[in-house]
Amino acid sequence: MSKDIETINPNSNVAIATLWTKKEVVVERLKKLGVADRVNIVGTLYTKYGINYLLHTFSHNPRLNVLILFGADIMGSGETLVKLFKGEVDKELNLIWSLEELAGVLSTIRLIDLREEFKKGNWQSLIKAIMENYTPNAYWERPKLSLREAQVASWPVQTAGLYIQEKNIFRAWVKLVEAVMTWGFVKDTEYNEKQKQLLGASVVLNYSEQIYDGLLNYFSREELERQAKSLFEGEDSVAYTYGERLRAHPQAGDQIKRMIGKLAHSPSTRRAIAITWDFSRDFTSRDPPCLVLLHGDLSGDRFNLVAFFRSHDAYSAWPINAYGLVRLMEYFADELSRETGRKILPGTLTVYSSSLHIYEHDWARASMLVENHFEKARSVFVEDNKGNFLIKVENGEIVVELRTQEGLLAKRVSGKSAQEVLRKINLNALMPEHAAYLAREVYRAEQSLKNNKPYVQEET
Repeated sequence: MSKDIETINPNSNVAIATLWTKKEVVVERLKKLGVADRVNIVGTLYTKYGINYLLHTFSHNPRLNVLILFGADIMGSGETLVKLFKGEVDKELNLIWSLEELAGVLSTIRLIDLREEFKKGNWQSLIKAIMENYTPNAYWERPKLSLREAQVASWPVQTAGLYIQEKNIFRAWVKLVEAVMTWGFVKDTEYNEKQKQLLGASVVLNYSEQIYDGLLNYFSREELERQAKSLFEGEDSVAYTYGERLRAHPQAGDQIKRMIGKLAHSPSTRRAIAITWDFSRDFTSRDPPCLVLLHGDLSGDRFNLVAFFRSHDAYSAWPINAYGLVRLMEYFADELSRETGRKILPGTLTVYSSSLHIYEHDWARASMLVENHFEKARSVFVEDNKGNFLIKVENGEIVVELRTQEGLLAKRVSGKSAQEVLRKINLNALMPEHAAYLAREVYRAEQSLKNNKPYVQEET
Protein backbone atom coordinates (compact mmCIF):
# COMPACT_ATOMS: atom_id res chain seq x y z
CA MET A 1 0.00 0.00 0.00
CA SER A 2 1.43 3.41 -0.99
CA LYS A 3 0.96 6.66 0.92
CA ASP A 4 -1.47 9.09 -0.71
CA ILE A 5 0.13 12.30 0.60
CA GLU A 6 1.29 15.70 -0.64
CA THR A 7 4.14 17.56 1.04
CA ILE A 8 3.89 21.38 1.06
CA ASN A 9 6.26 22.79 3.71
CA PRO A 10 8.73 20.20 5.11
CA ASN A 11 9.59 22.54 8.03
CA SER A 12 6.02 22.72 9.35
CA ASN A 13 4.83 20.64 12.30
CA VAL A 14 1.22 20.33 11.06
CA ALA A 15 -0.27 17.41 9.11
CA ILE A 16 -3.87 17.10 7.88
CA ALA A 17 -5.68 13.79 7.30
CA THR A 18 -8.56 14.36 4.87
CA LEU A 19 -9.98 10.81 5.33
CA TRP A 20 -12.22 10.13 2.27
CA THR A 21 -12.10 13.72 0.99
CA LYS A 22 -9.69 14.18 -1.90
CA LYS A 23 -6.48 15.75 -0.62
CA GLU A 24 -6.33 17.96 -3.72
CA VAL A 25 -9.59 19.65 -2.68
CA VAL A 26 -8.17 20.56 0.74
CA VAL A 27 -4.78 21.65 -0.62
CA GLU A 28 -6.40 23.95 -3.18
CA ARG A 29 -8.64 25.54 -0.53
CA LEU A 30 -5.66 26.04 1.84
CA LYS A 31 -3.82 27.85 -0.92
CA LYS A 32 -6.79 30.16 -1.56
CA LEU A 33 -7.06 30.86 2.18
CA GLY A 34 -3.36 31.68 2.37
CA VAL A 35 -2.36 29.05 4.96
CA ALA A 36 -1.00 26.24 2.79
CA ASP A 37 2.61 27.21 3.54
CA ARG A 38 2.01 26.48 7.23
CA VAL A 39 1.17 22.81 6.56
CA ASN A 40 3.72 20.07 6.12
CA ILE A 41 1.68 17.14 4.78
CA VAL A 42 -1.89 16.65 3.53
CA GLY A 43 -3.02 13.07 2.95
CA THR A 44 -6.04 10.79 2.73
CA LEU A 45 -6.95 8.01 5.18
CA TYR A 46 -9.38 5.78 3.32
CA THR A 47 -9.03 2.61 5.40
CA LYS A 48 -8.47 1.67 9.01
CA TYR A 49 -5.41 -0.29 7.96
CA GLY A 50 -4.01 2.97 6.55
CA ILE A 51 -3.56 4.17 10.15
CA ASN A 52 -0.40 2.05 10.17
CA TYR A 53 1.04 4.13 7.33
CA LEU A 54 0.01 7.40 9.00
CA LEU A 55 1.82 6.46 12.21
CA HIS A 56 4.85 5.30 10.23
CA THR A 57 4.98 8.72 8.53
CA PHE A 58 4.93 10.53 11.89
CA SER A 59 7.58 8.24 13.38
CA HIS A 60 9.98 9.06 10.54
CA ASN A 61 9.25 12.81 10.44
CA PRO A 62 10.47 14.50 13.68
CA ARG A 63 9.11 17.87 12.49
CA LEU A 64 5.50 16.70 12.86
CA ASN A 65 3.58 16.81 16.13
CA VAL A 66 0.08 18.04 15.18
CA LEU A 67 -2.48 15.93 13.28
CA ILE A 68 -5.76 17.52 12.20
CA LEU A 69 -8.67 15.35 11.03
CA PHE A 70 -10.68 17.34 8.49
CA GLY A 71 -12.72 15.42 5.91
CA ALA A 72 -15.52 12.94 5.29
CA ASP A 73 -15.18 9.88 7.56
CA ILE A 74 -17.13 7.49 5.32
CA MET A 75 -15.46 4.22 6.39
CA GLY A 76 -14.85 5.10 10.04
CA SER A 77 -11.05 5.35 9.78
CA GLY A 78 -11.15 8.73 11.53
CA GLU A 79 -13.21 7.38 14.43
CA THR A 80 -10.86 4.41 14.78
CA LEU A 81 -7.88 6.78 14.90
CA VAL A 82 -9.51 8.93 17.60
CA LYS A 83 -10.13 5.79 19.69
CA LEU A 84 -6.52 4.72 19.26
CA PHE A 85 -5.29 8.02 20.68
CA LYS A 86 -7.51 7.31 23.70
CA GLY A 87 -5.88 3.91 24.13
CA GLU A 88 -8.74 1.90 22.57
CA VAL A 89 -8.02 -0.50 19.71
CA ASP A 90 -10.94 -1.03 17.32
CA LYS A 91 -11.53 -4.74 16.71
CA GLU A 92 -11.35 -4.09 12.95
CA LEU A 93 -7.99 -2.29 13.23
CA ASN A 94 -5.13 -4.62 12.25
CA LEU A 95 -2.21 -2.81 13.85
CA ILE A 96 1.29 -3.79 12.74
CA TRP A 97 2.70 -2.83 16.15
CA SER A 98 1.64 -3.28 19.77
CA LEU A 99 0.34 -0.38 21.86
CA GLU A 100 3.59 -0.55 23.83
CA GLU A 101 5.59 -0.02 20.64
CA LEU A 102 3.32 2.88 19.63
CA ALA A 103 3.39 4.67 22.99
CA GLY A 104 6.48 6.71 22.13
CA VAL A 105 4.85 7.93 18.90
CA LEU A 106 1.28 8.56 20.06
CA SER A 107 2.43 10.53 23.13
CA THR A 108 4.24 13.06 20.91
CA ILE A 109 1.28 13.84 18.61
CA ARG A 110 -1.58 16.23 19.32
CA LEU A 111 -4.74 15.04 17.57
CA ILE A 112 -7.32 17.71 16.63
CA ASP A 113 -10.65 16.22 15.52
CA LEU A 114 -12.51 18.60 13.15
CA ARG A 115 -14.68 16.05 11.37
CA GLU A 116 -17.90 17.68 12.58
CA GLU A 117 -16.64 21.09 11.46
CA PHE A 118 -15.98 19.67 8.01
CA LYS A 119 -19.61 18.48 7.85
CA LYS A 120 -20.68 22.07 8.57
CA GLY A 121 -18.33 23.43 5.90
CA ASN A 122 -16.47 25.39 8.59
CA TRP A 123 -13.09 25.98 6.94
CA GLN A 124 -12.35 28.78 9.41
CA SER A 125 -12.00 26.16 12.16
CA LEU A 126 -9.27 24.51 10.09
CA ILE A 127 -7.47 27.81 9.57
CA LYS A 128 -7.66 28.55 13.29
CA ALA A 129 -6.26 25.12 14.23
CA ILE A 130 -3.37 25.55 11.79
CA MET A 131 -2.50 29.06 12.93
CA GLU A 132 -2.70 28.26 16.67
CA ASN A 133 -0.54 25.12 16.42
CA TYR A 134 2.00 26.12 13.77
CA THR A 135 5.55 25.76 15.15
CA PRO A 136 8.10 25.65 12.32
CA ASN A 137 11.51 23.98 12.56
CA ALA A 138 10.64 22.18 15.79
CA TYR A 139 12.04 18.70 16.48
CA TRP A 140 10.48 15.84 18.46
CA GLU A 141 12.33 12.71 19.49
CA ARG A 142 10.33 9.53 18.91
CA PRO A 143 11.04 5.90 18.03
CA LYS A 144 11.14 5.00 14.32
CA LEU A 145 8.63 2.35 13.41
CA SER A 146 9.55 -0.37 10.96
CA LEU A 147 6.84 -0.85 8.32
CA ARG A 148 6.47 -4.62 8.26
CA GLU A 149 3.42 -5.52 6.23
CA ALA A 150 1.06 -7.82 8.11
CA GLN A 151 0.38 -11.13 6.37
CA VAL A 152 -3.25 -12.16 6.02
CA ALA A 153 -3.68 -15.36 8.05
CA SER A 154 -7.33 -15.66 7.05
CA TRP A 155 -9.35 -14.09 4.27
CA PRO A 156 -11.65 -11.57 6.02
CA VAL A 157 -14.87 -13.22 4.82
CA GLN A 158 -15.85 -16.69 3.65
CA THR A 159 -15.15 -16.80 -0.10
CA ALA A 160 -17.03 -18.96 -2.58
CA GLY A 161 -16.45 -19.87 -6.20
CA LEU A 162 -13.36 -21.30 -7.89
CA TYR A 163 -12.95 -22.77 -11.38
CA ILE A 164 -9.90 -24.67 -12.60
CA GLN A 165 -9.58 -26.54 -15.89
CA GLU A 166 -6.68 -28.96 -16.33
CA LYS A 167 -5.56 -32.14 -18.06
CA ASN A 168 -3.26 -33.24 -15.23
CA ILE A 169 -4.32 -34.14 -11.66
CA PHE A 170 -1.06 -33.01 -10.05
CA ARG A 171 -1.10 -29.52 -11.58
CA ALA A 172 -4.78 -29.12 -10.72
CA TRP A 173 -3.95 -30.08 -7.13
CA VAL A 174 -1.19 -27.49 -6.87
CA LYS A 175 -3.48 -24.74 -8.22
CA LEU A 176 -6.27 -25.82 -5.89
CA VAL A 177 -4.06 -25.79 -2.80
CA GLU A 178 -2.68 -22.36 -3.72
CA ALA A 179 -6.22 -20.98 -3.94
CA VAL A 180 -7.22 -22.34 -0.52
CA MET A 181 -4.03 -21.09 1.13
CA THR A 182 -4.57 -17.62 -0.41
CA TRP A 183 -8.33 -17.12 -0.08
CA GLY A 184 -9.27 -19.64 2.61
CA PHE A 185 -11.28 -18.42 5.59
CA VAL A 186 -9.89 -19.71 8.88
CA LYS A 187 -12.50 -21.34 11.10
CA ASP A 188 -12.85 -24.19 13.58
CA THR A 189 -13.72 -27.76 12.66
CA GLU A 190 -15.61 -30.52 14.46
CA TYR A 191 -12.24 -32.16 15.11
CA ASN A 192 -10.87 -29.46 17.44
CA GLU A 193 -8.51 -28.14 14.77
CA LYS A 194 -8.56 -25.04 12.60
CA GLN A 195 -9.01 -25.13 8.84
CA LYS A 196 -8.76 -22.80 5.87
CA GLN A 197 -11.97 -23.15 3.86
CA LEU A 198 -13.13 -22.13 0.38
CA LEU A 199 -16.69 -22.91 -0.73
CA GLY A 200 -17.88 -24.07 -4.14
CA ALA A 201 -14.69 -25.18 -5.92
CA SER A 202 -15.05 -26.79 -9.34
CA VAL A 203 -12.20 -28.57 -11.14
CA VAL A 204 -12.66 -29.91 -14.67
CA LEU A 205 -10.12 -32.56 -15.68
CA ASN A 206 -9.95 -33.21 -19.41
CA TYR A 207 -8.84 -36.83 -19.90
CA SER A 208 -5.40 -37.08 -21.48
CA GLU A 209 -2.33 -39.31 -21.60
CA GLN A 210 -0.63 -37.07 -19.02
CA ILE A 211 -3.51 -37.01 -16.52
CA TYR A 212 -1.61 -39.07 -13.89
CA ASP A 213 1.88 -37.57 -14.38
CA GLY A 214 3.58 -36.26 -11.23
CA LEU A 215 1.38 -37.96 -8.64
CA LEU A 216 3.99 -40.58 -7.75
CA ASN A 217 6.28 -37.79 -6.48
CA TYR A 218 3.91 -37.35 -3.53
CA PHE A 219 1.83 -40.54 -3.32
CA SER A 220 2.76 -44.21 -3.53
CA ARG A 221 1.25 -46.38 -6.23
CA GLU A 222 -0.21 -48.58 -3.48
CA GLU A 223 -2.01 -45.60 -1.91
CA LEU A 224 -3.44 -44.51 -5.26
CA GLU A 225 -4.58 -48.01 -6.17
CA ARG A 226 -6.13 -48.48 -2.73
CA GLN A 227 -8.21 -45.36 -3.33
CA ALA A 228 -9.29 -46.60 -6.77
CA LYS A 229 -10.21 -49.98 -5.30
CA SER A 230 -12.32 -48.33 -2.59
CA LEU A 231 -14.59 -46.92 -5.28
CA PHE A 232 -15.20 -50.37 -6.79
CA GLU A 233 -15.66 -52.60 -3.77
CA GLY A 234 -16.10 -52.61 0.01
CA GLU A 235 -13.85 -53.69 2.87
CA ASP A 236 -14.96 -55.71 5.90
CA SER A 237 -12.49 -54.02 8.26
CA VAL A 238 -13.87 -50.49 7.93
CA ALA A 239 -17.21 -48.82 8.69
CA TYR A 240 -17.86 -48.21 5.02
CA THR A 241 -16.14 -47.48 1.71
CA TYR A 242 -17.46 -45.53 -1.23
CA GLY A 243 -17.46 -48.82 -3.13
CA GLU A 244 -19.79 -50.37 -0.53
CA ARG A 245 -22.21 -47.47 -0.84
CA LEU A 246 -21.99 -47.42 -4.65
CA ARG A 247 -22.14 -51.20 -5.13
CA ALA A 248 -24.41 -52.24 -2.25
CA HIS A 249 -26.33 -49.23 -1.00
CA PRO A 250 -28.97 -50.21 1.61
CA GLN A 251 -31.76 -48.67 -0.45
CA ALA A 252 -30.38 -48.47 -4.03
CA GLY A 253 -28.26 -51.62 -4.32
CA ASP A 254 -25.57 -51.72 -7.05
CA GLN A 255 -25.75 -48.18 -8.36
CA ILE A 256 -22.73 -48.47 -10.68
CA LYS A 257 -24.44 -51.32 -12.52
CA ARG A 258 -27.67 -49.31 -12.67
CA MET A 259 -25.84 -46.25 -14.09
CA ILE A 260 -24.16 -48.33 -16.80
CA GLY A 261 -27.44 -50.00 -17.76
CA LYS A 262 -29.30 -46.69 -17.82
CA LEU A 263 -26.69 -44.99 -20.04
CA ALA A 264 -26.34 -47.97 -22.38
CA HIS A 265 -30.11 -48.18 -22.88
CA SER A 266 -30.71 -44.41 -23.02
CA PRO A 267 -27.53 -42.41 -23.82
CA SER A 268 -29.42 -39.11 -23.57
CA THR A 269 -30.48 -39.69 -19.97
CA ARG A 270 -29.69 -37.22 -17.21
CA ARG A 271 -30.80 -39.71 -14.55
CA ALA A 272 -27.63 -41.83 -14.27
CA ILE A 273 -26.80 -40.93 -10.68
CA ALA A 274 -25.46 -42.68 -7.59
CA ILE A 275 -25.52 -41.47 -4.00
CA THR A 276 -23.44 -42.61 -1.05
CA TRP A 277 -25.55 -41.00 1.70
CA ASP A 278 -27.46 -43.40 3.92
CA PHE A 279 -30.26 -41.41 5.55
CA SER A 280 -30.77 -44.05 8.25
CA ARG A 281 -27.35 -43.51 9.82
CA ASP A 282 -25.27 -40.70 8.26
CA PHE A 283 -27.03 -37.77 9.92
CA THR A 284 -25.79 -39.02 13.31
CA SER A 285 -22.54 -40.61 12.17
CA ARG A 286 -19.20 -39.19 13.33
CA ASP A 287 -17.71 -39.95 9.91
CA PRO A 288 -20.35 -39.58 7.18
CA PRO A 289 -19.23 -39.86 3.52
CA CYS A 290 -17.45 -36.88 1.99
CA LEU A 291 -18.31 -37.98 -1.56
CA VAL A 292 -22.09 -37.69 -1.74
CA LEU A 293 -23.12 -38.03 -5.38
CA LEU A 294 -21.96 -39.19 -8.83
CA HIS A 295 -23.61 -38.16 -12.09
CA GLY A 296 -22.74 -39.95 -15.34
CA ASP A 297 -23.18 -38.46 -18.80
CA LEU A 298 -22.76 -40.07 -22.22
CA SER A 299 -22.38 -37.49 -24.98
CA GLY A 300 -21.30 -38.75 -28.38
CA ASP A 301 -18.44 -41.19 -27.84
CA ARG A 302 -17.37 -39.67 -24.49
CA PHE A 303 -18.34 -40.68 -20.98
CA ASN A 304 -18.22 -37.75 -18.56
CA LEU A 305 -18.41 -37.95 -14.79
CA VAL A 306 -19.42 -35.35 -12.20
CA ALA A 307 -18.59 -35.93 -8.52
CA PHE A 308 -20.04 -33.86 -5.65
CA PHE A 309 -18.17 -33.74 -2.33
CA ARG A 310 -19.88 -32.14 0.65
CA SER A 311 -16.46 -31.92 2.40
CA HIS A 312 -13.06 -32.18 0.73
CA ASP A 313 -9.57 -32.11 2.23
CA ALA A 314 -7.70 -30.23 -0.50
CA TYR A 315 -4.20 -31.22 0.56
CA SER A 316 -4.41 -34.82 1.74
CA ALA A 317 -7.47 -36.25 -0.01
CA TRP A 318 -8.26 -34.33 -3.21
CA PRO A 319 -5.50 -35.77 -5.47
CA ILE A 320 -6.06 -39.41 -4.49
CA ASN A 321 -9.84 -38.93 -4.77
CA ALA A 322 -9.35 -37.47 -8.25
CA TYR A 323 -7.13 -40.41 -9.21
CA GLY A 324 -9.76 -42.91 -8.07
CA LEU A 325 -12.52 -41.06 -9.92
CA VAL A 326 -10.53 -40.98 -13.18
CA ARG A 327 -9.99 -44.72 -12.83
CA LEU A 328 -13.74 -45.09 -12.24
CA MET A 329 -14.39 -43.00 -15.37
CA GLU A 330 -12.13 -45.34 -17.35
CA TYR A 331 -14.11 -48.32 -15.99
CA PHE A 332 -17.41 -46.75 -17.03
CA ALA A 333 -16.06 -46.09 -20.54
CA ASP A 334 -14.89 -49.72 -20.92
CA GLU A 335 -18.17 -51.15 -19.65
CA LEU A 336 -20.25 -48.86 -21.84
CA SER A 337 -18.13 -49.85 -24.85
CA ARG A 338 -18.93 -53.49 -24.09
CA GLU A 339 -22.64 -52.81 -23.52
CA THR A 340 -23.19 -50.59 -26.55
CA GLY A 341 -20.86 -52.27 -29.03
CA ARG A 342 -19.13 -48.97 -29.88
CA LYS A 343 -15.94 -47.42 -28.62
CA ILE A 344 -16.62 -45.09 -25.67
CA LEU A 345 -13.75 -42.96 -24.40
CA PRO A 346 -13.24 -41.18 -21.06
CA GLY A 347 -14.16 -37.49 -21.39
CA THR A 348 -14.17 -34.97 -18.57
CA LEU A 349 -14.20 -35.44 -14.83
CA THR A 350 -15.76 -32.54 -12.92
CA VAL A 351 -15.01 -32.55 -9.21
CA TYR A 352 -17.22 -30.17 -7.25
CA SER A 353 -16.13 -29.55 -3.66
CA SER A 354 -18.75 -27.77 -1.56
CA SER A 355 -16.37 -27.24 1.37
CA LEU A 356 -12.79 -27.33 0.14
CA HIS A 357 -10.40 -27.01 3.04
CA ILE A 358 -6.89 -27.57 4.39
CA TYR A 359 -6.36 -28.54 8.02
CA GLU A 360 -3.94 -26.54 10.14
CA HIS A 361 -1.52 -29.46 10.54
CA ASP A 362 -1.04 -29.42 6.72
CA TRP A 363 -0.58 -25.65 6.25
CA ALA A 364 3.24 -25.78 6.26
CA ARG A 365 3.35 -28.70 3.79
CA ALA A 366 0.71 -27.04 1.59
CA SER A 367 2.76 -23.83 1.47
CA MET A 368 5.85 -25.82 0.51
CA LEU A 369 3.94 -27.59 -2.28
CA VAL A 370 2.87 -24.24 -3.70
CA GLU A 371 6.36 -22.75 -3.36
CA ASN A 372 7.97 -25.68 -5.17
CA HIS A 373 5.46 -26.30 -7.96
CA PHE A 374 2.97 -23.46 -8.53
CA GLU A 375 4.95 -21.37 -11.03
CA LYS A 376 5.72 -24.42 -13.17
CA ALA A 377 2.12 -25.62 -12.98
CA ARG A 378 0.88 -22.21 -14.12
CA SER A 379 3.36 -22.08 -17.01
CA VAL A 380 1.98 -25.18 -18.75
CA PHE A 381 -0.51 -24.38 -21.51
CA VAL A 382 -3.92 -25.95 -21.00
CA GLU A 383 -6.34 -25.78 -23.91
CA ASP A 384 -9.77 -24.42 -23.05
CA ASN A 385 -12.44 -27.01 -23.89
CA LYS A 386 -14.66 -24.12 -24.98
CA GLY A 387 -12.72 -23.78 -28.22
CA ASN A 388 -10.32 -21.29 -29.78
CA PHE A 389 -10.63 -17.70 -30.95
CA LEU A 390 -9.30 -16.47 -34.27
CA ILE A 391 -8.77 -12.71 -34.39
CA LYS A 392 -8.22 -10.56 -37.47
CA VAL A 393 -8.76 -7.07 -38.84
CA GLU A 394 -11.01 -6.85 -41.91
CA ASN A 395 -12.63 -3.91 -43.66
CA GLY A 396 -11.90 -1.47 -40.86
CA GLU A 397 -13.26 -3.77 -38.12
CA ILE A 398 -11.94 -6.21 -35.52
CA VAL A 399 -13.33 -9.68 -36.26
CA VAL A 400 -13.33 -12.49 -33.68
CA GLU A 401 -14.36 -16.02 -34.56
CA LEU A 402 -15.02 -18.75 -31.98
CA ARG A 403 -14.15 -22.14 -33.43
CA THR A 404 -14.41 -25.67 -32.05
CA GLN A 405 -11.34 -27.85 -31.56
CA GLU A 406 -12.12 -29.30 -34.99
CA GLY A 407 -12.07 -25.82 -36.54
CA LEU A 408 -15.82 -25.43 -37.10
CA LEU A 409 -17.22 -21.89 -36.79
CA ALA A 410 -19.40 -21.49 -33.67
CA LYS A 411 -19.75 -17.72 -33.40
CA ARG A 412 -18.55 -14.58 -35.17
CA VAL A 413 -18.55 -11.06 -33.73
CA SER A 414 -17.07 -7.80 -34.98
CA GLY A 415 -16.74 -4.17 -34.01
CA LYS A 416 -14.66 -1.04 -34.47
CA SER A 417 -13.20 -1.09 -30.95
CA ALA A 418 -11.94 -3.68 -28.50
CA GLN A 419 -14.59 -2.67 -25.99
CA GLU A 420 -17.39 -3.16 -28.53
CA VAL A 421 -16.11 -6.62 -29.49
CA LEU A 422 -15.49 -7.88 -25.94
CA ARG A 423 -18.99 -6.84 -24.85
CA LYS A 424 -20.30 -9.46 -27.28
CA ILE A 425 -18.24 -12.33 -25.82
CA ASN A 426 -19.01 -14.13 -22.56
CA LEU A 427 -15.56 -13.87 -20.98
CA ASN A 428 -16.86 -15.26 -17.68
CA ALA A 429 -17.43 -18.65 -19.31
CA LEU A 430 -13.79 -19.03 -20.37
CA MET A 431 -10.74 -20.16 -18.46
CA PRO A 432 -9.26 -17.03 -16.83
CA GLU A 433 -6.02 -17.42 -18.82
CA HIS A 434 -8.01 -17.73 -22.06
CA ALA A 435 -10.10 -14.66 -21.28
CA ALA A 436 -6.97 -12.63 -20.45
CA TYR A 437 -5.29 -13.72 -23.69
CA LEU A 438 -8.37 -12.89 -25.76
CA ALA A 439 -8.71 -9.42 -24.24
CA ARG A 440 -5.02 -8.68 -24.77
CA GLU A 441 -5.14 -9.76 -28.42
CA VAL A 442 -8.33 -7.83 -29.19
CA TYR A 443 -6.72 -4.65 -27.80
CA ARG A 444 -3.62 -5.33 -29.91
CA ALA A 445 -5.89 -5.62 -32.95
CA GLU A 446 -7.49 -2.27 -32.00
CA GLN A 447 -4.06 -0.57 -31.86
CA SER A 448 -3.15 -2.02 -35.26
CA LEU A 449 -6.44 -0.71 -36.66
CA LYS A 450 -5.86 2.78 -35.19
CA ASN A 451 -2.28 2.96 -36.45
CA ASN A 452 -3.11 1.50 -39.87
CA LYS A 453 -0.66 -1.37 -39.34
CA PRO A 454 -1.10 -5.08 -40.11
CA TYR A 455 -2.26 -7.27 -37.25
CA VAL A 456 -0.96 -10.80 -36.68
CA GLN A 457 -2.45 -12.83 -33.84
CA GLU A 458 0.12 -14.07 -31.33
CA GLU A 459 0.14 -17.63 -30.06
CA THR A 460 -0.76 -18.26 -26.42
